[in-house]
Amino acid sequence: MKWTRFDFLKSFSLLPLAAAATKIGSATRTENNAKVKRDLSSIYDPYVEIYPENMRHNVRQIYRAVEGRPILAVIKNNGYGMGVVESARIMEPMDPIEGFGVVKMGEAVRLREAGIRKPIVLMTLLDERELEEVVRLDITPMIYTPVGDQLERLATRLQKPISVEVKLDTGLGRLGVREGEALEFYRDLAGRRGISVRGSMITFTEAEEFDLEQIVRYNRLMERLDAEGLEYGARHAVSTTPIFRHPDAWFDKVRPGIGLYGIYPEPDRQRPKGLMDLRPAFGLKCRVIHVKKLHRGETAGYGQAFEAEEDTWLATLPIGHADGWQRGAASCAKVRIRGELHPVVASVSASHSLVNLGPETGVEIGDEAVIFDVREGSRADDIHSACGVSTYDLLMHISPQLRRVWV
Repeated sequence: MKWTRFDFLKSFSLLPLAAAATKIGSATRTENNAKVKRDLSSIYDPYVEIYPENMRHNVRQIYRAVEGRPILAVIKNNGYGMGVVESARIMEPMDPIEGFGVVKMGEAVRLREAGIRKPIVLMTLLDERELEEVVRLDITPMIYTPVGDQLERLATRLQKPISVEVKLDTGLGRLGVREGEALEFYRDLAGRRGISVRGSMITFTEAEEFDLEQIVRYNRLMERLDAEGLEYGARHAVSTTPIFRHPDAWFDKVRPGIGLYGIYPEPDRQRPKGLMDLRPAFGLKCRVIHVKKLHRGETAGYGQAFEAEEDTWLATLPIGHADGWQRGAASCAKVRIRGELHPVVASVSASHSLVNLGPETGVEIGDEAVIFDVREGSRADDIHSACGVSTYDLLMHISPQLRRVWV
């Protein structure tokens, strides 16, 4: 191999970060040694750090809390930021996990292409061509519109039975068959050849009093279906928040989402008051790319958003809102560098953030900067508490292009 001068200089400049590069480079591996693509990211780029054992711990906690009911793991929106395939690979070998729920067809197909074999429920509307594709991949479609004709034609053409999940609307008003139309909907399915109902689901509004009314409506409908002998499959209603609130709605199985990733849905449900000891399943990190001293009165950031009240050191981080780091983090969030928490200042731009290190610092280029991880004071919940930023926004907006590192 012939080396150029650029190759030599580049390799030499990265020697101090060799250990970091080795660790981050492990992101191109998975626990089951799946085939990977070439990684073109820099060692300075932000990355998602995955803690598999914490996710397994959360599954066991939820399974215990719901008294052994099967779990349909909802890993929608790129696995709440961690990665949809990564999430499924960690959880699929676990007995409590019955299957997975996603809301994008692409994610469902990716799971099958990645070798995930447990049931997948695709919770969105599909046209006839898309229905055929997901049925061929043994992906269970969620239905709530009159698609009986399409399903029957498809079952005949493919010469295979088709299982579906029925979505019912008991008051959320988003998707689903309304109570007054549900009996006829189930009757139509029952009269079709090659179609079976695997489950019937609702989604709560998470307004506590009205949730109780939704349970009444759901139970009333199930009783009517029983009276007519109509198939409705497994009953399921609760996501993470209702698991805490409504044990009477655990029914036949549960479908937690954000709780699997170690995030409590509400502050008043956190340890030790809650039913579960949840642990963050992933973190977000990067490396310092510049350190500079600002003298009193000097400014930094767009619009001169930060002005030094005294001589102080700033660190520049290569992470911004294009990576999913929230604009609202400026002036309220803290980042951990060399074990110390430092405030984010100025503004979060598309690709960069600034951190105030104080009048004295030992921080250097290449130091790890923890946006959030498992430690107290550095959790996503801590950013939520400090900034009022939704933990859903903090997680789900993380770019799927970022490197994933398994630890």
